[in-house]
Formats: sequence, C-alpha cells, structure tokens
Amino acid sequence: MIKILKLFILLWALAGCQNATENNAASAVKEEQPNYTLLQQELEAIYDLDQGVRDVDWDSINADPVGQRAYIYKMHQIDSTNQTKVLPILEEHGWLPKSKIGEKAADALFYVVQHSNSRTIEQYLPQMEELAKQGEASGTDAAKMKDRLLMFQGKKQVYGTQAVSYIRKDGKHAIWPIEDVENVNKRRKEAGFELTVEENAERLGVVFDPEEQLPDVHVSFNK
Repeated sequence: MIKILKLFILLWALAGCQNATENNAASAVKEEQPNYTLLQQELEAIYDLDQGVRDVDWDSINADPVGQRAYIYKMHQIDSTNQTKVLPILEEHGWLPKSKIGEKAADALFYVVQHSNSRTIEQYLPQMEELAKQGEASGTDAAKMKDRLLMFQGKKQVYGTQAVSYIRKDGKHAIWPIEDVENVNKRRKEAGFELTVEENAERLGVVFDPEEQLPDVHVSFNK
C-alpha cells in the first residue's frame, strides 16, 4: 500500500512539472507575439513618408535640373531612413501578414523594400511571395518586386511592370524588356493585374516596344 502511495505521489509530481513546463512554454510563445498595433502605427507613418515625397508634379521637377537633383537627394534620404526602420522589423518578425497590420502598413513594407536595393529585395521577395499565395500579401505587388529584381540583375522582366529611361537612344521612358512577351498579358491576368501591358504603358505615359532589347551596359542597383 505504501509503495502504491509513493508511486501515486511521484506521478502527481511529474504531472505537475509537465503542466508547469507546458504553461511556461505557452507563456513564452505568447510573449513572443509581435505587437501588431504598434507595428501598424509605425508602418503607416512610414508609408506616409514614402508616398508623400513622391506625390509631386513630375513635369515641374524634370524641367528644373537643379531642383531635380535636390529632390532626388531628398527622396533617397527618406528612403534610406525608412529602411533603417523597416528592415529591423523584417529581420525580427519576417514579412508581416496584412490581416494583422492592415493594407496601408502592408503597403509600407512593400514600398520600402521596393525602393531599396537588389540584395534587400532578393532577401525578402520569397517571404512576400509565400504570403501572397496565402492571400496575406498583394500578388500584384509581389509581381512588381519580382520584375524589379530581374531588372536590377540585368535580366528581362516577367510581368512588364518596370520602366526606365536609359534603354532608348531617344531618352524616352520605356517598359523594360520582357521575357516571353507574347504571353505577358496572360501572366499579368494570372497575377491579378487588371490592365494589359499596353494599357499600363499608356497609363504611365511610357513607350512599350515588344522588341525592346536589354541595354549593353548593366547599371548596378546593389548598393
């Protein structure tokens, strides 16, 4: 009888230890959850900075070379500052789902990474693409980021979302060359774009030439 009692006490003690361990583990997991409310507020403020500096009269800026240089410097400074705030968030939490932080904050993540360099885009694009498959990130934004990375790498883009001014001798902005251009609008539709590449080029006021070739000189964006 005494042996049975001792065995019961031992089992009870072990069960108590296990429950304590499980409770501690659950508490640790709970403590590690991001504060989505604070992250959302911070990212929404960053969104306003990123988009605010770009909400300008481009015709006026482009007509003034001195003012243009000053504006570009200001924009790069804001982009750099935003990256110092957003990249640590991504390093700690990974790409945040939009259901947790809202559309505007999710857009901030996209814009800050999109306006960075090829190394940063290459690092975080897979995370964004995975969340896009789950409906937790924008599929069209993920497509834009993929195109931008390919352009930065000197390769043809997939969805025809990126345009530059240095691939044509006339200096006009033009859609960056597209891989398998015959099927680009099919890919765009699958990604969620409403406009064809031709319609989008017209909206942007840029040239779209299906025969556009990659430039002879590759411009590095890995800075």
